[in-house]
Amino acid sequence: MTFLRRLSLLALLASGSCAAPDSEIHLAPLFSRHTAPDYQHAEGLGGILRFHAEADVTSWALSPLLWREKNGHGDITASMLGGLGAYEYDPDRDRSYARFFPLWSYRSEIRPDGIRDTDWAALLWLIAGGTSSDGLENYFWIFPFFGSGKDFLTYDEFRFFLFPLYLENHKEERDSYHWLWPFFGRTEGSEKGWHFWPLRGVAEVEGQYKRSYTLWPFWHRAEDELYKPFPRKSWLLFPLFGRVTQDDYQATTVLPPFFGWASRPSTQFSSWQFWPLIKFQSGGVDAPRKIQRFLPFWLHYEDEFTAYSVLLFPFFWHREDHANGMERNGNYFVPLYMSTTTKREDGTRARNFRLWPLLSYEFEEGQREQFRMLDFGLPKVLDPDTLARSFGFFYEFWVSRESLKPAPIVVKEKRAWLNLYHQAEAGGHRRWSIPIVGGQWTEPDGTTHSSWLLGLLRWRSGDNGGMESPAFPGPGWPDLHQLAAPAAGEQMANPFDQNREADA
Repeated sequence: MTFLRRLSLLALLASGSCAAPDSEIHLAPLFSRHTAPDYQHAEGLGGILRFHAEADVTSWALSPLLWREKNGHGDITASMLGGLGAYEYDPDRDRSYARFFPLWSYRSEIRPDGIRDTDWAALLWLIAGGTSSDGLENYFWIFPFFGSGKDFLTYDEFRFFLFPLYLENHKEERDSYHWLWPFFGRTEGSEKGWHFWPLRGVAEVEGQYKRSYTLWPFWHRAEDELYKPFPRKSWLLFPLFGRVTQDDYQATTVLPPFFGWASRPSTQFSSWQFWPLIKFQSGGVDAPRKIQRFLPFWLHYEDEFTAYSVLLFPFFWHREDHANGMERNGNYFVPLYMSTTTKREDGTRARNFRLWPLLSYEFEEGQREQFRMLDFGLPKVLDPDTLARSFGFFYEFWVSRESLKPAPIVVKEKRAWLNLYHQAEAGGHRRWSIPIVGGQWTEPDGTTHSSWLLGLLRWRSGDNGGMESPAFPGPGWPDLHQLAAPAAGEQMANPFDQNREADA
């Protein structure tokens, strides 16, 4: 037999043993595709390229450039470059939101009153504008040259020209006008006042307060809560002395804000401090609080809803919260350790655990369960989920999660770094595999399919056990992601039933 004939025969044999185009392939980190009932996952280049479908949610990613997710209701969420860019769409409100920090942001939605409201900004809000379908929310500015704005910061509306040369702002029934801000200003409407900063300024709301300063910040005087039988009166001679009185409440500060003490005998309230290191406070009726602070050694805070203690601030924390039927307990060693347990009003529980950067665990009863190893996400700094979507393929050594969202089928998934091990379990089917080496698939009835050595050696157990055809490059198991959830009392459909009947 000539060399060409031998080569042709080998090619024919190889082609006859190839896996079907839609079957499972595990050649990580180059390419992998896995399926289970109501679940499919494909990825390439160690997770840089990903596609995931589960229940009515599908997502794909080109990490760390782009990640996108869409559910069956039409909601869309996307992120770019680790969270610098983001996009959201909510079909119920016809709401779109997009941003690319710090260059651009955009938001458009239908308000509850049926009005289309659109806002956009560029270059860190130096240029911004907005429109509404009724024309009442139209605005535009180029800072600091000219412009107007709506619902910005705490103001209903503002206008400016060659800021700080001229600025006006409006809030409810109060109108303020400024020239060479902050030096000259006048207020009209519900509040009346004027200022020539820093020499003199006065402000008054009838029945609410009277306030003034002279040679700011040295002398301040105020009368607040004028509608009460005993208004609160205060004055401050900075940086020497200050005083506040209201009925039997008295507070004094010396060298503010460093030394201070206060008391109200009628509510057994007392407080004294050497700011910011030492403070002791207790008592009160409307909002009783207990504070013990002796930094950096000890800190304790307690009110109606929250209590926490800190040892060697800011490192060791214990915190308890309870409000509206919710109870939460947490222990923290900043920034390395965090553990919280939550019980909600409906009786469901949640658990969060983090040993940074080694591992993290999140569980929300009826929602999800997720375990990660080598999780570098930092809570309160960057959203850990966004970091995982963009960079998890690089640093997540191990991920274990369970989808508990309301769905016909619950999916459990485990994945090692670069997808060098993958396991999926759903609808009674369980599959695991290792590239080249092989893996196993266990069906709901206990039948086990084994695939080894790039799918060249395959067999199944059970009543119809025996060898199965090779499926290079393996494991070659059939696609299960379109299997529906079984009805009550029924078993999950078996994709091999037809093949077994044909064999018989």
